[in-house]
Amino acid sequence: MSNSDKTHTKSASRARSGVRAVAPAGEQDGAARNEEVRADVCVVGHGVVGLISAIALAKRGLSVVCIDQPTEKQQASYKVGESLLVYSNAFLRSLGELDESLEKSFGKKGFWMVHGLEGRTSFDASVSEWGFQSALPARWIERIEDPLFHRTMFKDAQIVRPEIEAVLRERARSTPGLRFMDCGLVRDITLGEDGNDHTLHWSSRDKDRGGKISARWITDCTGRTRLLARRFGHDIPLEDGFSTTAAWAQFSHCTQDMFDERWKFAFPDGEVTERERTTVHLWGDGYWIWLIRLKDDRISVGITYSQQRPPEEGNAREVFWKVLRRYPLLDWLQEENVLEFSAYRDVQRMTNTFISPKRYAMVGDASSMIDAFYSQGISLSMATAWHLANIAQRDVQQGRLDMDYLDHVNRAATADWRIIRSMVRSKYGPALADSRFFIMDHLLDYMVFGAALLGRFRISRWLTETGGRTDEESVEHARLRAGLERRLFLSQSAPWHRLDPHRVAGLVEKWHEGLERRALWRLENGEKLPPTKAGMRAHAALPGIWRLPYVHRMERADLTLPAIKEPEFMQVTGTEYRPVIPAGSGPMLVAVTSLGTLLDIADTRVRKVRRALRRRRQGGA
Repeated sequence: MSNSDKTHTKSASRARSGVRAVAPAGEQDGAARNEEVRADVCVVGHGVVGLISAIALAKRGLSVVCIDQPTEKQQASYKVGESLLVYSNAFLRSLGELDESLEKSFGKKGFWMVHGLEGRTSFDASVSEWGFQSALPARWIERIEDPLFHRTMFKDAQIVRPEIEAVLRERARSTPGLRFMDCGLVRDITLGEDGNDHTLHWSSRDKDRGGKISARWITDCTGRTRLLARRFGHDIPLEDGFSTTAAWAQFSHCTQDMFDERWKFAFPDGEVTERERTTVHLWGDGYWIWLIRLKDDRISVGITYSQQRPPEEGNAREVFWKVLRRYPLLDWLQEENVLEFSAYRDVQRMTNTFISPKRYAMVGDASSMIDAFYSQGISLSMATAWHLANIAQRDVQQGRLDMDYLDHVNRAATADWRIIRSMVRSKYGPALADSRFFIMDHLLDYMVFGAALLGRFRISRWLTETGGRTDEESVEHARLRAGLERRLFLSQSAPWHRLDPHRVAGLVEKWHEGLERRALWRLENGEKLPPTKAGMRAHAALPGIWRLPYVHRMERADLTLPAIKEPEFMQVTGTEYRPVIPAGSGPMLVAVTSLGTLLDIADTRVRKVRRALRRRRQGGA
């Protein structure tokens, strides 16, 4: 019997017992007054994470109810999370079947980090830069056998959230086994005991109707409402003196002529990339700005700043505009073109549980949120939702709650958020003014994401070839999924996948702290290093890190390397289990980052010795 047949048999059985089961796709979204509905999983929340989670679960043959009642204003809101990175693109194109929509979105050509642009009219030699241009060489694209895999694996996009969510809502309405209810808000939850179903009571906003949902699993995708984390006390207090505020707006009339020749970056071999076609991050003292271009001449602009070291006085909107006015290159951003403005005072949240053995889960901002930097919210949320689908499917269809897997998800996902927090925290401090710290701290981040390249390859292949359906798996697909269950985490990528996730997170945190400590010493002691640049590409993916100790002697402090022609056996076809470049990315970047760190340690020690000798000579004189 197929999974689909099993689902219909279960639904018929529940209907005979007097509880209405999930309706087939296409049934009206509302519900009768006081109606009782039963499903394997109830997903609460109609944002992008909730919709993808619901679709993913239904594609596993589970009966799903997805409930929420967003207002028209909420549905039309531009929100944050327009930039797709690491895993987001793969899940949206495959599970959400959004390939066509993402092809119509603004193509994301990489990322670009900049420090020192305040008051300047160009990206001149006084500005430090760290960037990656992601477009593949034509010879690489020609080797990939399935064009859909190429887009799923490599073609990231920058999306308009309300438009993408509108398409996902239609996908949810038409997905078999998924009942899409846009008629109410969950008001109360009673957890089932001894394996019994949970009970959710809901009512409409105006409370003129309501009902009850019985479900074996609950998935909270309510965003900052954090329905389950608040109710069941899963918050981790963040009492380390680091908190941030974020303010952002979406602007119209962002035309191509706003980005002239000054926005181009030339590589040593003559290839040119356009910075504004990447996700641009402008760093200042205690804050950073994002610039994310979108289709139809729109742009998302946000500022996130440390509450302990705010860059300006005033409320979030006042700080937003005061900081933007520091950048002459952005003088075309005008208040009359603002489509929407929003702000959060306390951005960061952490939870101690992502998937509970009591058969509920918190996914997306409903669990944890650290910072918009690197656009990791949606990416890690969708990875967590994928792990949840494995666990819930096994529980419902096999009657086995896999506690080992569940514990691993909680440990590894929490470690991932520790890693992201360490990435962003170090950059809000004064150490970022040291150009070597700017390069090395971003290189450390690059090492973490580069090590995840094999996981991205494997989940992209699994999703492309199965569509997210386990009943479409071959033996090799099952092998891919089994491996990803353990390793689809930043903290479990090669070559550190055999270490405990929190051990990995602790090592990354200490690595950042060491880089920051040495940078602060240089700044406090007047050891000024020249602004430095490093631009990378898929076919020149490493910076010339060995040049770091000598950049002050270079005519142009630049670690950018010319492109290389790789051997043919290294090119990816999309059908491999362990392709050479993704598999070797982590070990290679560990080696390069370690080399840079050793050079930083040695050079800083030499500077300390020289300074001590000078003081001794001056004292003797």
